[in-house]
Amino acid sequence: MAAGVIGSRFTIAGIQPVLVPSSVLLAFAVSALIGLFFGSYPASRAAKLRPIEALRHE
Repeated sequence: MAAGVIGSRFTIAGIQPVLVPSSVLLAFAVSALIGLFFGSYPASRAAKLRPIEALRHE
């Protein structure tokens, strides 16, 4: 996020980028929720298995 904020301070080909804080927070929140879901869902499914069953399907 810091690299994006710093990069938005520069003019590129005569165009000044506009940084909207709500867009940054929304993008961060969506990416965090996606990461949490796709990280915790498989982990919770694996945690419900018995160890011998989990190793058998490996």
